[in-house]
Amino acid sequence: MQKYWSVLFGIVIILCVVLFAIAPANGWWLPRDVSSFGSQVDDLFYLILWITGFFFVLTEAILVYCMYRFVGEPGRKAAYVHGNHKLEIVWTIVPAAILVLIGVLQIETWKDIKYKSSMPRPGKDTQQVEVTARQWEWRMRYPSPSRLARMQADAGAAQEFGTTPHDGDVRIANELHVWRNPRGSKELQKVLVHLRTRDVLHSLKLVHFRLMQDAVPGKTIPVWFMAEQEYNTAFDPQTTAWRDG
Repeated sequence: MQKYWSVLFGIVIILCVVLFAIAPANGWWLPRDVSSFGSQVDDLFYLILWITGFFFVLTEAILVYCMYRFVGEPGRKAAYVHGNHKLEIVWTIVPAAILVLIGVLQIETWKDIKYKSSMPRPGKDTQQVEVTARQWEWRMRYPSPSRLARMQADAGAAQEFGTTPHDGDVRIANELHVWRNPRGSKELQKVLVHLRTRDVLHSLKLVHFRLMQDAVPGKTIPVWFMAEQEYNTAFDPQTTAWRDG
């Protein structure tokens, strides 16, 4: 009877692998990527997924085998093993090497997303928006039409947007808008977000842009993205996340 449990667990593992294999074809996968650096983030995700998935299946297969092969029997006594130093060294070195590899491979991706040197500078080619978090709302502040015109004509005027609100600025709750390049280009503009919070820690998640950043009290944190194609989303302030609209 005890061997049937190992068979049951083995079937569960097989079904998990099958569900994983058919998930993309049924839409049970990542939200559609529409950002310039989204493919880099997805590559890191898939790298970590395949590594962890491989070792998950391996360890569970060994577990199921041991449950079946070494099931308890009357009169059979288990051998006591104090430890195996060589095995312990191996299973310490292998995960450490994998973590170092992932750490090295992610540097270039996070440099493009998080380093200030890689972010667009305030100016006529950059759209700016201030995003302020509070319970249960995200408040967006956009430049007024007159201020936007000044920012387009004078790069210096664009520098103060993130630190100097104007009464005429456009304020909207829970709606993030990206507009096209005003000089007739079909490309959408790079968007520089000035992220703040009015109360506690909040997490801004723009899943279709592969962007997530915590809003920390007392700090203004710059983040950026650029949409590579048009996409409409609706914001759900109750979950502080974006959903398809």
